[in-house]
Amino acid sequence: MSKRHSLAVLAAIGLAAAANPVQAEPPAEPRDDPGHSQLDAITLPTGDLVHLTADGSYRTEPADGTAAFHTAQEPDGDRLIVPVDALAALADGGLSLEQFNIDALARLGITDAGDPEAAELLQTETAPQGGEPALIQVDFTGLWPDGTAPDATFLRWIDVDTGEYNSEIFDGGTGTLELAPGHYQMVPSMDRFATQETVAGVLDVRVDAAAEPIVFDGAAATPVGFDTDREAETQWREFSAFSYLPGTRDGVQGGLMTDGDWAISVVPTDWDTTGRDVGFNLRDELTSPEGSAEPYSYSLYGQHTDGIPADPAFRVRDEDLARVEMDYDSLGVDARMYRVNLAVHSVYSMSGYMDSGYVDLPSTRTEFYSAGPDLSWSHLGILGLDSEDGQRADVMHHSGVLKGGSTTETGWNQGPVTVGLDLAGAAYFVPRFYRWEDADLLLTNPSMHSSGSPDEAVNNYETPGQTVLSQNGLGIAKSEYGGEMATELALVPAGRYDLYAESHRDVPWTVLGTDSTAEWSFATAPGTEDTVLPVSVVDFDAEGIENGFADADAPQQVTLAFATQPGAEQQTCTAMTFEVSYDDGATWTPVPIDRDGNTSTAELVHPAGAEFVSIRFTAADDAGNTVAHSTIRSYGLR
Repeated sequence: MSKRHSLAVLAAIGLAAAANPVQAEPPAEPRDDPGHSQLDAITLPTGDLVHLTADGSYRTEPADGTAAFHTAQEPDGDRLIVPVDALAALADGGLSLEQFNIDALARLGITDAGDPEAAELLQTETAPQGGEPALIQVDFTGLWPDGTAPDATFLRWIDVDTGEYNSEIFDGGTGTLELAPGHYQMVPSMDRFATQETVAGVLDVRVDAAAEPIVFDGAAATPVGFDTDREAETQWREFSAFSYLPGTRDGVQGGLMTDGDWAISVVPTDWDTTGRDVGFNLRDELTSPEGSAEPYSYSLYGQHTDGIPADPAFRVRDEDLARVEMDYDSLGVDARMYRVNLAVHSVYSMSGYMDSGYVDLPSTRTEFYSAGPDLSWSHLGILGLDSEDGQRADVMHHSGVLKGGSTTETGWNQGPVTVGLDLAGAAYFVPRFYRWEDADLLLTNPSMHSSGSPDEAVNNYETPGQTVLSQNGLGIAKSEYGGEMATELALVPAGRYDLYAESHRDVPWTVLGTDSTAEWSFATAPGTEDTVLPVSVVDFDAEGIENGFADADAPQQVTLAFATQPGAEQQTCTAMTFEVSYDDGATWTPVPIDRDGNTSTAELVHPAGAEFVSIRFTAADDAGNTVAHSTIRSYGLR
C-alpha cells in the first residue's frame, strides 16, 4: 500500500494520525491537537453519510432525502453507493459515479465527495478499463409494469467474453448505448420515486451490426421478499441482481439498499442461463410490530442463482432458522441501543450492516437468523448513535456460522467495564496494536472502555483523552483521543517502546467506565510482514453483574486472565497484581489473588456503603513486556 493510500486505513478504523515529536510526560489536561480528525465517515454529494466500519463493511446514514441507495460492486472490488436522490444529477452530468465510489474515496482520504478539488483525484483513481472505441449505437428502453416510463434507470453491463464493463444512468427509461460488437449481460434497475419502487432484472444481449433495440419490460415483475411465520415489519433490506461466472463474483451486479418502505420487484429471466450464475440475492431485517409484548426479529438471507424464477419469494419457517435469545442489559441506566447486523456469504457476500431496530436497555428479544455453512453473522449494538459530541460505542458480537433449528443465548453488556484488546471474533477487523508495513503505520486502538463479558468487545469513538508513544522518556507521537493513534513507521525503528493512554467518558447511556488509563511496554522491529504486536491486558470478569450492578452485600468471585492480543505470538504471564478502589481511585487496596499460569481468581468483600468498584491491574510476560491499566467505576453495587 502506498503512502497515498494509507489514509484509507485511518478512514476505515477511525484513527488519529500523529507524527510530530512530543514530550512523553502526560500533562494534567489533554493537549489540544487542532490537526486531528477522525475519518470514520464519507459525506456523499447528496449529504448522505457512509460510515466505514473497521471490518471493511459500512452502514449508511440517510440525510433528509429518501433512504434508498443503489449499490454496485466493480469487478475490481470497488463499491458504489448511489442515493436514488442523485440519479437525476448523474443522468444530466451534474455528478459523476466516481463521487460515489466509497473505496476510491477512502483510498484517497476524501471525506467530502462533493468537494470540487476531489474531482481530478477521483477521475485518476477510478479511470475506466481500456478497450476498443464503441462502434454501434443501440437504443435502450425500460418500461414500467404499467407500460409507462420509469423516473430513472440505472444500467450496468459486462461483455461476458472480454470482461469489460460499464454503467449508464438515464433520466426516465430511454437512452442510447454505444457498444462494441459482443455478447453482453445487463442488470437494469428502474425506479419510481413517488411510490418508492424499483424493478430490476438481468438481460442477455448480443450486439452486432444489425443489433435490435434493447427493451426491458417490467410487465411480469413480481415483488421479492420473505414469507415468515410471524407478522414482521421490514426495517431495512439489501438486494442485488447479478450475472457471475459460476461460484464467483466475477461478473456484473447491481442492487439497492433501502429502508422497509421501498418495494423491490424482479422480472423473471426468459433465456438460457447455462454457464453463468444468474439471479439475485436478498437480505431483509424485520422486527415484530411496535409494542409487541415479546419482541422478536428476523435477519434473513436468500438467493437464486439459476435464473430469476416467476415466483421469487423465499418461504422461511421459524423451525428451520437459527434462534438466538438475546438478553440486552443496561450499563447502569435505562437507554436505547441501535442494533445492526452483517451477513457474509462465502461467495455472494453483501457488504453493509443493516438496521435491526432499536432495543431498550434492559430488555430481551428473540432473534431468528438464516443459517447455512456458507453464511456468517456479525452483530453491532451502537450506543450514543445520535450524540452531539460524537461519543459513541459499538458493542460487538460475532455469531459466525449458525445451525438451522438451533437455539442459543447471548448476553449483551453483562460484564464489568475494563480495558480490552479482543475483537469478539470479528475476523475482518484490523488488530488493535498492529505494525502495518505496507501502510507505513504503527496502529494503536485499544478499547479503553471494553467489556469483561465473554465473546463481547467494544469499539469507542471520539472519546476524549490522550495517547502518547515514547521511547526512553522521549515522546514520539501523540493524539488527543484515548488509545487511538497512527504513527509513521519511520518514527518507530527497532526498539522497546511505551504507549500511555487515558480516556474520559461522560455520556448519558452509562454511569460506568468514566475514566480509564493504560500503559504498555513492548518491543517492535521492522520486517517484511505485517505484525500483530504481542501486547496484553488482564481480562476481568466478575460474577453476578446485572444491568451494570452487583450485590453489595454478597462476597463476589472474580476471574483475571492474562490475555495476549489475538493474532499475536502468545506470551506467558510471569507476574500479576490486582487492586480495587471504592472511592473512584482516590485510594487503592491490594487484593490477594490465586494465580495459576495466565489465570487468577480472587474474592471481593465489598465495604458497607460502597457504590462503585474501580479496578487496577499490572502484569508482565516472559518476553519482558508489561502492562498496567485501570478503570474507574467498572461496575456498581446495590
